[in-house]
Amino acid sequence: MARGIEVKFSCLVIFCTFLTTPQILEADERFSPPGQLEPNSGSGYAKETIFYDTLTFPLEVGPAYLNSQVYRPGGSQGGTGGQCAEVNYSYPWYDNFCEARPWKVALCPSGTGHQGQDIRPSTCTADRYWAVAALSGRVVAIGKYSVTLQTSHGTLIRYLHLQMNDLAVSIGQKVTAGDRIGKVSNWFDGTPTTLHLHFDIKDSVMTSAGPVSSFIPPYTSLVAAYKRKMGP
Repeated sequence: MARGIEVKFSCLVIFCTFLTTPQILEADERFSPPGQLEPNSGSGYAKETIFYDTLTFPLEVGPAYLNSQVYRPGGSQGGTGGQCAEVNYSYPWYDNFCEARPWKVALCPSGTGHQGQDIRPSTCTADRYWAVAALSGRVVAIGKYSVTLQTSHGTLIRYLHLQMNDLAVSIGQKVTAGDRIGKVSNWFDGTPTTLHLHFDIKDSVMTSAGPVSSFIPPYTSLVAAYKRKMGP
């Protein structure tokens, strides 16, 4: 069971503020378009709006590779090959926010999805590459295989599958964007998953019925952050 302190949400008016003056992701051959998922893995969120334009890329060093840990080699739906297959560590990136999963995700076409984005580090090596704070905030929860940060505006950022016995943070600790959180691993409540970081963002979305807590598509913000980190 996760240890933590009270978590509060701010009202991030995504549909009003962001979509009236959107920042749009520019085309780049390293990155598949937002909403373009792995074949036969679902329908994605295709808008190119960058929701968090000051995001720090959540891995300390690059390159990194965004794609599915389920629908690629080594995953349960990935066909032949192991998790260290070359195709898993190559461009282009693939969004998998709305990948076919049972969890409720309001912004996905099916109403369910993956909740976040799978991120592979530079090489297929566990417990070597540091995940870092994507935004400044405070550590509000540490679970069996997750760490959750909360910003001063209430945005929640979650990191899954870190090496949990060697974290760089503790509950209640304040962090600045870029500070180390933990090393990318394959921890998953006693059952190892493939080596990757699951990264997700949760915020309040203003709807006609009022603010609703929702997972936010991170792909475009991650692409923009990676471009700032790695260059064109």
